[in-house]
Amino acid sequence: MLRFRFLLFAFTLFALTARAQHPFKYDNTVYKGVYLNQAFGLMDSMKHFLLLDVRSPGEYADTSRGTVGNIGRIKGSININIDSIPAHLEELQKYKNEPIFVYCSHSQRSRRVSKLLADNGFTKVYNINGGMTQLNLMDASRFPEKNKYMVTNLAYKNIASTEAFHLIKDTTAVVIIDIRTTQEFAGNDSLVQNNTGHIKNAINIPQADFESKFDSYKISNSRPVLIYDQRGINSMDVIYVLRARGFTKIYNLFEGFDAFVADHKLDKAMLSQMIIDPAPYNIIDSRGCMDLLKQPDVVILDARPVEEFNNKARMAYKNLGHIKGAINITSPDSAGMIARTKDKSSVFLVYGSGSDMAAIICRNLVKDGYQNVNLLNHGLYDFVWSTANIEECKSGRDYLTDHEGLY
Repeated sequence: MLRFRFLLFAFTLFALTARAQHPFKYDNTVYKGVYLNQAFGLMDSMKHFLLLDVRSPGEYADTSRGTVGNIGRIKGSININIDSIPAHLEELQKYKNEPIFVYCSHSQRSRRVSKLLADNGFTKVYNINGGMTQLNLMDASRFPEKNKYMVTNLAYKNIASTEAFHLIKDTTAVVIIDIRTTQEFAGNDSLVQNNTGHIKNAINIPQADFESKFDSYKISNSRPVLIYDQRGINSMDVIYVLRARGFTKIYNLFEGFDAFVADHKLDKAMLSQMIIDPAPYNIIDSRGCMDLLKQPDVVILDARPVEEFNNKARMAYKNLGHIKGAINITSPDSAGMIARTKDKSSVFLVYGSGSDMAAIICRNLVKDGYQNVNLLNHGLYDFVWSTANIEECKSGRDYLTDHEGLY
């Protein structure tokens, strides 16, 4: 049974659009933006400070019905929901000249609260860039004290792509379960962007059938289980079935299969051996995109609607400028016309804004014989978010143009 269907839709919509909002323009002007290692370094050096979590009480306690929002909290934080901050300003006055570190899930709500506090006279406000999302994505090599500072009430563990990669490689007993639809698993979904393959030896138990069909696989509850979906939005919703059957070693692939195949930190040769029926083009994350843009003569195709490319979209958060040198194309045919003027060995970078257009263009380019076609995972939204929230991606802002005043 699909639980809380309406609420799941709401959280799905939030997850897909949260990063698309860009209140980054006030970073280091109205308040101070700090990356995770900076934030914890500062807090370790301070005797007095307030660590403020501005998510909902359910997110803070890992009890939200929308399970995608249950991603732990930072040790020592207090929780005041963003909607309740104005009502708590008076009691927060004792911290007016003390350091206040603010965080949420994606660092959008925390930026709004940071600005609100600064506008009300608070003098030492720090926004923690990337929030709990970035904390979940960081491994011990990049953030050695993650386990010390991260608190969770979950009966499973969210693991990022690198940890999942090593779990699969090093743990022969792990059971891998893909909860996507049979069409997505088989690579024949109606949306091209969903046809990206699956992990080798994964069992496909679609979410809609999970509770009724799981027992038929007769999996021992002593074995570790890795669960994943396409974008890390639904996989947590089936974990209650595993818990009810006594499974204790449960891992959830944070941000899903999309992030796994795109992660620049993974060994691509070894990753290719783990993936069955991969997409015929390369899928890259924001850091991988930055590395690609360092190459000469990259053909950059922006597959967003014209109004978004020109910063005239009705929804302001869609106005992001574009990558320097990008050509705005609105159909596979127009992309083909441009491609025909290029060598088959030309390097292509294609990005969109969440629609299927960019993936269709990539597929068609490969069919036409182009050998180096790259799709920016989750499009320009994620790239812009990364430049504001991931320390190793901050120089990516130099590749963007026509965004003056937007972020």
